[in-house]
Amino acid sequence: LSLPNAEIRLKAHLGNRFIDTDWQPALRAVMDAEGDSEAALKAIQPLERTAMQRPGLKLQISRRPKELPQL
Repeated sequence: LSLPNAEIRLKAHLGNRFIDTDWQPALRAVMDAEGDSEAALKAIQPLERTAMQRPGLKLQISRRPKELPQL
């Protein structure tokens, strides 16, 4: 999955709750791992720790739509 396609799918899933600047560090970390799942997980761990330490942060992950739009 290319970065532009990942962004399109995130925007389709999150709608107006998608904020590009919020997602860029995570997307960049995963894309830089170039298909290496372990490297991708390792790269996003610091982002996860930072997010978990923010008081008042509320994560809301809505259900996945039945079908994502075909690209």
